[in-house]
Amino acid sequence: MKNPIYIFLIISLFFSTDTNAQSGWTKAKNTYFLKIDYSGYQSTDFRNNEGTSLKTNAFSQKATSFYGEYGLTDRFTATTYLPFYKQNGYETTNKVSGFGDAKLELKYGILQKSYPLSISITPEFPTGTPNNFAKDNNNPLITVNLPSGDGEFNVWTTLAVSHSFSPLQLYVSAYSAFNYRTKYKERNFQNQFQSGIEVGYLFFDKLWFNTKLSIQTGVGEKPEFADFIRGDGTTYTAVSIGGLYKIDKQFGITAQYYNSNSAIVKAKNIYASNILSLGIVYQKK
Repeated sequence: MKNPIYIFLIISLFFSTDTNAQSGWTKAKNTYFLKIDYSGYQSTDFRNNEGTSLKTNAFSQKATSFYGEYGLTDRFTATTYLPFYKQNGYETTNKVSGFGDAKLELKYGILQKSYPLSISITPEFPTGTPNNFAKDNNNPLITVNLPSGDGEFNVWTTLAVSHSFSPLQLYVSAYSAFNYRTKYKERNFQNQFQSGIEVGYLFFDKLWFNTKLSIQTGVGEKPEFADFIRGDGTTYTAVSIGGLYKIDKQFGITAQYYNSNSAIVKAKNIYASNILSLGIVYQKK
């Protein structure tokens, strides 16, 4: 299979974790994959701490981010994720923006044959703005905090496995991940667990189509006060479909549709939403 993992990060959501396209493959030495991505959504369907749907004023977010992978060796891949613009706001407030929380990942390929298996460690740094107040359009004395980062240092540990069904241009990946969260000021955050599966197929030697399913749940003591914008106490099921179209050997364009719901894990402390992301990629094989 020709470089089967044209895998890309979907988007950084308003909560502190991402639904990552994880795989067991690592990049070959001195090869790289770069992507600039734009995403946006709007929703009035908020799921509270019990999973009950509440209608609110429309909440919206726009984000622009950079994602890159580089093969340090055939077994070690370094990855960076930089959400350099995140804008949040309600229809009743002004929009506030800032840099998001950056991630740096180191992935190691444990196995590299028929069933590539990898483990990765991903620190997430509090580079975003932890307090970013939007003002009510009718009363500037009323404000709501819509931070572009959660204000805490946390570390993701991910185990992923993949398989290429060569000679078919088909692959499958599955992963499990644990997010060790710390605190912001006096606030302790609940740890998180994610798992998911992805299936991809190459059409016409040009279009990599993928579909993904993932879940997130909390681990450990429930937070005293769940904060959706910081991802504390957030659980959900996520499904997505998308693809990467290869313009030539180096450049490509991507599109991904993402939906959060209660299909497997009940959506809690989250806006149920339909998100679209568009991106441009450049790679060296």
